[in-house]
Amino acid sequence: MLGLVSNGKTHAPGILQRVAQNLIDSHGARDAVLMLKPTANLPAAAILTEPFASTGQAIAELAGFADYPFATVPHPIGSLTTAEAMAVADAVTPSVLRLLTNTDPHPVSNREPIGGDASRSSSTDSALADVVEELATVLRADLTASVAGRHITLRLHIPDEACAECILPASMLAPMFGHRFDTELGPGWTLTLNDPREVGSAESAKPKRDGQELSSS
Repeated sequence: MLGLVSNGKTHAPGILQRVAQNLIDSHGARDAVLMLKPTANLPAAAILTEPFASTGQAIAELAGFADYPFATVPHPIGSLTTAEAMAVADAVTPSVLRLLTNTDPHPVSNREPIGGDASRSSSTDSALADVVEELATVLRADLTASVAGRHITLRLHIPDEACAECILPASMLAPMFGHRFDTELGPGWTLTLNDPREVGSAESAKPKRDGQELSSS
């Protein structure tokens, strides 16, 4: 049994149905179910268009999985003809088969939580800077951070407007970032994420704490 999850984009259901039919016809799959949301803990193969590969990697790493594998197809697919979309499905089917039969993601090995008490230390600041740098790397964007007590304010800097749509919105990033900080620094931290895409433009001044900026660069 195959479970396929559609994100509702143009041609997405057709491509997934074609991939499923290819696997049924040529590789012994018995049946397929197309879903809007996952309803069971099944082996999964994610298919992303190429510009969203970095976002897929970021989501996987923030969720605790390093090097989670996924298949990619050219972008965009919405403007393709039906025949072109089916050709994309045929081309990506072998990658989907490999992911369904060989996927073995490994959870990220987390550091021991530090900074569990209310006091601030140089080790806490160092760990905070490390997390900020890690998050920036997986997003392929710049992040700066300021800290007041146990509240972290992050500002997202997107250097290229073309990258803006390839990065998840702040409403989705903030809870993942918060989980990461809790895991690495210990519970009790709160987080605000400032996203220039939501306010129209990024502020020119970068946030600082005690005159020292915590930055991804």
